Amino acid sequence: MNSKGESLHERLSAADWVLVGLFCVILAIILVAVFFRYVVNQSLFWSDEVVRYLFVWFTLLGAALVLRDRRHIRVEFFVEHIPHGVRRAVEFGGLLLILAFNVYLAVAGVVWVQQTAGTYTPALGLPLNWIFYAALPLTAVLCCWFAARRLLAGQYSELDVGQGEDLPE
Repeated sequence: MNSKGESLHERLSAADWVLVGLFCVILAIILVAVFFRYVVNQSLFWSDEVVRYLFVWFTLLGAALVLRDRRHIRVEFFVEHIPHGVRRAVEFGGLLLILAFNVYLAVAGVVWVQQTAGTYTPALGLPLNWIFYAALPLTAVLCCWFAARRLLAGQYSELDVGQGEDLPE
């Protein structure tokens, strides 16, 4: 429970639960693969491939959720010593850069998905453009959404909204 009396279950969104689920699936596959390799002396031909692609989705979705919750890495020493007005301008500029970069990633990612049509994963033969490459444009669009919400709400720095506090719907 946190200070507001909410349980962990109440605080996690559907996207957070997707991350938890992905992590559990990745962990389970790794444990089963290790068991099969060292106890049964048989390798699971598909485990490395599935874990690799799930990890890409896990990482990119996690990056989007970190942006949503304002938990990204930054140098606190410099941020704390900047006056409020300058800090807001720096945070605004940072959000604009994040938005612009993710718009580029989304557009380039769609092109990449289209260009890789017809390629398949080596072990399972699944379409690589949807299993692997689609993670980039989809999570970039999610990052654009979170950055645009902050920009439109005028919440550029933690002085405007509490750390990790969600925007009103």
